[in-house]
Amino acid sequence: MTTTPTDFVALGAPPNVEDRVRTFSTFAAWAQADPVGAFTEVRDYARMAHSDEFGGFWIPTRYEDIEWIARNPEIFSSAEPLIPHTPNLPEKAIPLELDGAEHTAWRQTLADCFSPGTVNHFAPQIEQLTRDLVDNAVGADRFDFAPNFAVKLPAAVFLVNFGVEPEALPQLLEFKDWYVREGLAAVNDPDQMAKATKPLLDFFQGEVDKRRAAGPGERHDVISKLLTATYRGRPLTDREIVNASFVTMMASLDTTTSALNLSWLTLAQRPDLRARIVNEPDRIPRFAEELIRYQPVLTTARIVTREVEVAGVTMRPGDKVLMSWGMAGRDPEVYERADECWFDRPPSRTLAFGVGPHRCLGMHLARRIVATALREWHSRIPDYRLDPDSPPVTYYSPVRGVMSLPLRLGAG
Repeated sequence: MTTTPTDFVALGAPPNVEDRVRTFSTFAAWAQADPVGAFTEVRDYARMAHSDEFGGFWIPTRYEDIEWIARNPEIFSSAEPLIPHTPNLPEKAIPLELDGAEHTAWRQTLADCFSPGTVNHFAPQIEQLTRDLVDNAVGADRFDFAPNFAVKLPAAVFLVNFGVEPEALPQLLEFKDWYVREGLAAVNDPDQMAKATKPLLDFFQGEVDKRRAAGPGERHDVISKLLTATYRGRPLTDREIVNASFVTMMASLDTTTSALNLSWLTLAQRPDLRARIVNEPDRIPRFAEELIRYQPVLTTARIVTREVEVAGVTMRPGDKVLMSWGMAGRDPEVYERADECWFDRPPSRTLAFGVGPHRCLGMHLARRIVATALREWHSRIPDYRLDPDSPPVTYYSPVRGVMSLPLRLGAG
């Protein structure tokens, strides 16, 4: 499936590739229409590129270099995990902004909350939540997948996983939207950021209070587990539980929503792939992996702690490094037919969920949500396509995604 190269100059980009690389970021206005094409241009320009945006940062463009950086956290710290970086909590985000022994100890504390066994425990509820959302689409002619399915499913699963009543879903989404809206305006403004985060922090503190009041019991939700967990031999404080809950929500909801939206954006244009999902349900987990590889989602960052040479360039302490995990999945040096969504791709490595000590804690849950959605949706709605009257609205940021994905349901 071939596509016409994007004319970035027509979208306001500098006329020559050197200047486009120099002004590249996940927020570049001209890159919003085609993030994959924009990053591909950077990759073709240099193995290790450099942008002047946001004070300057390095851009490793090869899978090999991104993986090496991730596996050397003593040189590349996660203390500032986004470019640009604005702290959104009074303390460091647990475990996202931690390094070394402190990070390892917190991962051990949190591991059971997101283990395959915990995900399996909630599998029946995940399946039912998915069926309920599919019910809302069955029989419709038009359906905007983004707000009505891709946003709601990860959020509903999050509530189950955290033991929160389902009636809280609208409030949680309202608080999250408030945080995103106000937080985007809070760069280098701690007071504004505190205002943006307060409703969510209060929400999670309220859940901690409810669980403490209810007393111990046989509960499998994250907050209940954290109330009985220990960190280096001591109980967790309320502030730590609220911190970890907030970070987990922000790290999981938008990324899983984007994985769903971008998968359906692909499938709406590929009836051959939809047929494979319908006819080969046992292979859906593998199909989900390929969709996640094909549609890059996440970009984070690292900060250099000591002088080091990578890919022929010297990085110095304080230098920032853009880590495009998703785009690594398009590296033609690693993947045959890298720019195709190929359901028969041989099993291969992926950096979609990161690698090294900071690999995504919630990857088992995210994979289960995407695979369950593929199975339940296509068992009842095998035919759909993009709405020709309402094109998708996509965006590029540290989490690449889709704001609106209008579909026409049924055979066209």
